[in-house]
Amino acid sequence: MLAIYCRTSKNKADGTDYSIETQQQGGFKLANHLGLQYRYYVDEGMSGTLAIEDRPALADMMSDLKKGVITNIYCIDQSRIERNSTVWNIFSAECIAHKCKFYPNGIDFDFSNDESILGSNLISLVNSYYAKITSRKVKLANYSKTLKGKTHGMKPYGYQRDENNNFIIFEEEAQYIRKMFNLSLQGIGSYTIANILNEEGAPTKFNRFKGKIKRINEFTKNVTEFEKSNVKWRGNVVYDMLTNPIYKGIRIWNKKDINKRIEVKIDVQIIEDDLWDKVNENLPKNIKNVGKRADYHYLLNGIIKCGHCGNEVLGKKRPKGNDNSYKCKGKRPPHKDCQDSRAISLPKLENFIIQHLFKNKNLKELLLEAPKSNLSIPLREKLDSKKKELVQLDKQLERLVKLLRDPDLEDDETFKEDYKLTKLKRVKLNLEIEDLQIKVLEMENETRISRTKTLIETYTDYIQFDEIKRLVHSLIESIKIHHSKQNKSGYYFIVIKYRNYSEESTFTTDWKGLKWYWHTHYREKALNKEQLAEDVEMLKANYDRKGIPFNEEDLTGYEGNTTVSGMIGESVDLNPNELVLFD
Repeated sequence: MLAIYCRTSKNKADGTDYSIETQQQGGFKLANHLGLQYRYYVDEGMSGTLAIEDRPALADMMSDLKKGVITNIYCIDQSRIERNSTVWNIFSAECIAHKCKFYPNGIDFDFSNDESILGSNLISLVNSYYAKITSRKVKLANYSKTLKGKTHGMKPYGYQRDENNNFIIFEEEAQYIRKMFNLSLQGIGSYTIANILNEEGAPTKFNRFKGKIKRINEFTKNVTEFEKSNVKWRGNVVYDMLTNPIYKGIRIWNKKDINKRIEVKIDVQIIEDDLWDKVNENLPKNIKNVGKRADYHYLLNGIIKCGHCGNEVLGKKRPKGNDNSYKCKGKRPPHKDCQDSRAISLPKLENFIIQHLFKNKNLKELLLEAPKSNLSIPLREKLDSKKKELVQLDKQLERLVKLLRDPDLEDDETFKEDYKLTKLKRVKLNLEIEDLQIKVLEMENETRISRTKTLIETYTDYIQFDEIKRLVHSLIESIKIHHSKQNKSGYYFIVIKYRNYSEESTFTTDWKGLKWYWHTHYREKALNKEQLAEDVEMLKANYDRKGIPFNEEDLTGYEGNTTVSGMIGESVDLNPNELVLFD
């Protein structure tokens, strides 16, 4: 298999980096030329200076290399793999050890050739030097502003900046900073303070901004959006603010490096020194002695929704107590606005999903035999629209550049501001286009079948949690859970939507969660010629019954009826003594 590694930088300037689509297309061409199956590994918005373990897709690729899953690697140039000599040394050593071929820009790299190795090491040094120079310039600019007591980047809650980039107090928020400190001094914990602020309707940092906050699922790259106006206070946020010396007028530069740490006094402060010191001396007393915080693994976080209120359903494990379940976010503080949902056993739900995806042969057959999907058509239409919009923006930029080159207009602030805003729009539009191009590629039928087959067959009982989670999130787009109350117990209805398919499956189980009945399987059109012929006969019969003349032209574009198949006798049975537990 050919690994196609793609990376864009977090702060890439417009027109100075290869798009994800351009990188993918190069790898796709090589895969066809070599006659190999392929898999994309995409690190979007990741610096090439980061270590392998800090880049999820690169780490996955190296893991697959060691397992022998991939035997060839493509990237558009060496700088995609690294801007860090250490990464290059590890990468090249692993390729040699596992006899993996490397194709930068489609050219077979000879690891046995001394000249090639020397040249690649020189390129690696240049890549590393380039990244360090760019980073140093940004740090120097911010360092200079910090020493002068000026603002840069996102402002702390409670502060604003004036026209000279000086800190000024924003009283609308500062009043809540003072409230936090006074409550904390009274012995009230951070999470209780957060609940008090939420009950009072205190605005968070994001509430006064329009728009949405995006969270990207590291496995599926799905983007979940949250309205900024709905962001609520959290205990950990309150704690961080109580311990931040910015509120007593001290800004810290280089917090992580004790030897280079610098404290700079700014002109204004929201909290007096004495109160800040007392609160921080008292803060440890407000924290319950809960011991070391445990890190748990949740296989399905990010893809489960509540069928009642539409909120996320999240896993919750406790080191003490019986809480080991997936529960609707609407049942957790500070929300608690979902009355009908019910928590479901975490290990049973996770083991059911593993059994259904990887150990049930019927699912594999259903997906591999699925009819061609039209899911990519609206995306292609949207993509075409965005590309046309980009052409118009380019023309607009060209006009603004000509105006700014005019000696009589070059200092016109209105044109300068229009130019900046238009460039920003273009950057955002390019990111949207790249995202759409990736989605279209994933949905095209010729790649969908091989991708699904590979994902299902990759699973074994011995792979690690992170790999299982990647496989699950790559196969499932969403899981919707609905609970039907009956007396003291009831039934769960689980609807699974498969990624890049119109296919859905519905399961039912009781509160014990040990026997999962495969109730129905849905697909949008006929599966084969026989089914299509039956659907055509039914269509003609309907016309005849209604007295409407039938014309063969009515079949143009007709692909059959939506089908809902009853999966009689199909079920997933769990043995409580053989459940896979990840913690």
